[in-house]
Amino acid sequence: MSGINIVTAANDRYAGHLAVMLYSLLKNKISPLPVTIYIIDSQISSQNKSLLNNTVEKFDSKIIYLTINSTIYERFKTFKHISKETYYRISIPDLLDRDIEKAIYLDSDLVVVEDITALWNHTIDSFFIGAVKDAGLKRSRNSELFIPKNSNYFNAGVLILNLNKWREFNITNKIINFIKDNSERIVYPIQDPMNAILHDQWLILDKRWNYQPYLHKRNPQIKPAIIHYCGPKKPWNSWHPLRHYYLEYADKVFTPSHFKSLFSGKVLNRLRRGL
Repeated sequence: MSGINIVTAANDRYAGHLAVMLYSLLKNKISPLPVTIYIIDSQISSQNKSLLNNTVEKFDSKIIYLTINSTIYERFKTFKHISKETYYRISIPDLLDRDIEKAIYLDSDLVVVEDITALWNHTIDSFFIGAVKDAGLKRSRNSELFIPKNSNYFNAGVLILNLNKWREFNITNKIINFIKDNSERIVYPIQDPMNAILHDQWLILDKRWNYQPYLHKRNPQIKPAIIHYCGPKKPWNSWHPLRHYYLEYADKVFTPSHFKSLFSGKVLNRLRRGL
């Protein structure tokens, strides 16, 4: 029985939130398919690795830590809430064994509230990736990125990766070259260059699989399968409208001292008051 391959990336600052994501994913998986978790390790401390390992071992899963040559991405554009780790996802086909043909990439700032198997079962043989349209764009990025006017733009926080097709067409290098040649055009690190290269080669997934806060404002009736806390406002640094999903799983992962170290003072005070 083949299993589900999950890949993510984190530094020490996000390791605790990654543990929450992995707990939510494994807690809500119903199918008998085993899950192998690959973490691209960006200097995660031994203490946080213990937290991550202990979290997944409760579900008879395991973590394989991957080493990456981060110098490739050191000079690329980042922001306060977007670190260089955001670029690591495009190296996944090179980091995984060649006999692994498919993987799901997940950002660490999300929670999975339905069985991930349903996402895994999507067929993407004719595409490089499966993804969800970005719900937060205030205006089209197409002209700046040389994308046809009628093309859709995806959010890169949840991706199904066709690793064989990606390797065959050398997509990693194409994206890197686009970044180097068009750095002044990039507003959203990794998303812009990925869309520029793959704009006509991706499968559109239902928005439930990457339910972004912007969707909650416009379509609160949607039942999410994955809640993605994209943007600078997170459940741990602001009074996020979708915080209760995150807190449900964080309560199972963090000790009181973890909460104190990871949550902003204002958020902690409101949680203590039960607001």
